[in-house]
Amino acid sequence: MKEITLKLNGEIKRLTNETFKFDERIKDGWFSAVYFLKTREIVKKYRPGRAVTMQFFQKEHAVLCGTDEVIALIKTFANNPEQLELRSLEDGDKIKPYETVFTITGNYEDFGYLEGIIDGIFARRTSVATNVYNVVKAARKSGFQKPVIFMGDRDDHFTQQAGDGYAAFIGGSKAQATHAMNEVVGKRDGDDATCSYTAF
Repeated sequence: MKEITLKLNGEIKRLTNETFKFDERIKDGWFSAVYFLKTREIVKKYRPGRAVTMQFFQKEHAVLCGTDEVIALIKTFANNPEQLELRSLEDGDKIKPYETVFTITGNYEDFGYLEGIIDGIFARRTSVATNVYNVVKAARKSGFQKPVIFMGDRDDHFTQQAGDGYAAFIGGSKAQATHAMNEVVGKRDGDDATCSYTAF
């Protein structure tokens, strides 16, 4: 059974790396800005064991997405993740400008190198969820909800399809164009992909 089904049924609170399938090179800093890696080494050498709080926010009204992915990232790649305090809103929450959506408190050397990756996850997933939400909202202006299909395969790199498909689902699209986009939500057929959908 897919984790999304367990989450929607209230059996689990968050999706995990079982869903997101992170690249293991994250642990080695492959996807982190070099200055985050250098900062980690400086903190380890000169100021270890000092708790900091990092907070994340969005500058516009938006539909938040990426919280489960960020928490899974931290639980998978941070050192001593059980010692970190995580506070988070939920995927799908409507957020206001500068509203704190996520905080992490703990020793910087345990998680600081993940900051840029966390920023990227929130930026990407929230952007897709918000854009889809706005299209779905526009598709019901006539008083009738026109179905919307997310066709993100046409405008971005194929490696983004699974995560973007989840973000589109959070934004309100009930149909995605590819099997990869449906990976997280668990659909495998094209029954929803008919010509009556508003495509974008």
